[in-house]
Amino acid sequence: MNAGTKNKLITWLLLLLLVANAATITLFWLGRKKQPPQPNRSPKEFLIKELKMDARQQEQFALLVKEHRDGAEQLRVKIKKAKEAFFDLLGATGITDSIKQATAKQVSVQTEQLDLFTLDHFQKVRALCTGEQQKIFDGIIKEVIGMMGQQPPPAGGDKDHAGPPPGDERPPPGE
Repeated sequence: MNAGTKNKLITWLLLLLLVANAATITLFWLGRKKQPPQPNRSPKEFLIKELKMDARQQEQFALLVKEHRDGAEQLRVKIKKAKEAFFDLLGATGITDSIKQATAKQVSVQTEQLDLFTLDHFQKVRALCTGEQQKIFDGIIKEVIGMMGQQPPPAGGDKDHAGPPPGDERPPPGE
């Protein structure tokens, strides 16, 4: 085979490979399944659906959610104030370790109260359930807690979730 024939053969093989690559990439992009957007359900809606709550249970559950939301908000305000007092120590002089620890303990005490309040809330929700629903509840509760952590805190109005996870008082990014 002479050099001219070899060059033509290599050129044709190279073009064939480029076309095959382009076709593969095109098929990959066109053929891929688009992920349907995940429904942005609230923990409340999720529990109602998964537990198949009847109308009476839904009414009682709505009252529990409102009770929890109101009480948790009060506790979050206390946590915020305790954290502000803690970080106000930065500007003070002559602060001893015992003062730092006592102020930090106030944050912990309030956070613990929120955690206990939330646990009590979910115990009440579980008590609303039938035996079969309780088994389902036990299997999905960690998912519900995770959903609570993914949602922004209520900004006024009647939201269908119980707020951020217990003790999570970090401001959203950018604040």
